Amino acid sequence: MKTKNLLILFSLALLGLSSCIREDSDAVDQDRIFTEYELFYDANSDKTFARATFKFSNIFGTKLELVSPSTVTFNGEILTFNAVLAYYEKEYAGLVDNGTFQWTDTQGNTFTNSINFTSIDYPDGITSISRDESFELNWEGSALMEKENVTLVINGENELDAQTFFTNDIDAQSIILDKSKLERLGAGEGTVFMDRRKQPDLVEKTNAGGIIIGRYRPENLSVMIE
Repeated sequence: MKTKNLLILFSLALLGLSSCIREDSDAVDQDRIFTEYELFYDANSDKTFARATFKFSNIFGTKLELVSPSTVTFNGEILTFNAVLAYYEKEYAGLVDNGTFQWTDTQGNTFTNSINFTSIDYPDGITSISRDESFELNWEGSALMEKENVTLVINGENELDAQTFFTNDIDAQSIILDKSKLERLGAGEGTVFMDRRKQPDLVEKTNAGGIIIGRYRPENLSVMIE
């Protein structure tokens, strides 16, 4: 487990270093700025994060730092630039499940987009997961609607044995953990992570486009993998 933790920290460090590569937003055509907005609640910390990332041309483009008079706000409050990860963020205590991002570019054009999301949780009584058969996890919370999805990750005892499960079926209220993936997990203590995402289309955007996501993560679940 110590080796696994060191690998994770090393990967995060590399991510942080790569994220430092950025340009000023006034150096590019404003209509070619790709925007990413995310409203994320993490029950593990009981905090909500409003984040905005700006990139040149597309989702894989160079990250941009806004240059005055360009600004980005969430519910009217200025987001602060994180120089390490090259995105804008504001933290809120507790759950904030809806709100509005507003970005003004260097030419005074304003783009306004709103987002909301729905909660999800694990059912009571899950203390173990067998690797010998598929398992249907019926979550606590409403059924999926259009443009929603659920991702569940189980991290086992062995290094690099994490397995990912996904569903975006409309009206789904459960997710299938198939045996072919469960049997790859190491026996012993494991941790389950689950995210419910809503990703509607942007209403106001540049020609480069963008995405907006609302995300809810319940407290991580500790289980025995048998």
